[in-house]
Amino acid sequence: HGSVSQFCNPLSGQCNCKERVKGLLCDTCMDNFYGLDVTGCKACECDAAGSISGTVCDARTGQCACKPNIGGRRCDECLDGYHRVQKGHSFLCLPCNCEKAGTVNGSLLCDKSTGQCPCKAGVTGLRCSQCMLQTYNLSM
Repeated sequence: HGSVSQFCNPLSGQCNCKERVKGLLCDTCMDNFYGLDVTGCKACECDAAGSISGTVCDARTGQCACKPNIGGRRCDECLDGYHRVQKGHSFLCLPCNCEKAGTVNGSLLCDKSTGQCPCKAGVTGLRCSQCMLQTYNLSM
């Protein structure tokens, strides 16, 4: 899929590769490209803020090398149990820290964009750690 034609250089054996493709047989994507098929290779487009700088994506899957607590193929989303906090042109993924006793089904997962944990009735707060007015005794 990676060569322009079925012919190669008769002396070196080097095939004439499509753009973004390399190798003697044109069978490998160049760095930061992946998924060689009939159309060639696709750009990985790793998120600069979420990827480990100086790394390249997996040439087969396009998976970028993510910083801690960050996931997604492009390293542009938080892992489960973390929520996104914007910092200038970058972002961090901070732990949800949900109060297990105050969440529905003891969930430790929060909304990945707001950080809001799923609170039981009568419970409030970002982490579901406070009783609403007129209620008391937050316990398991």
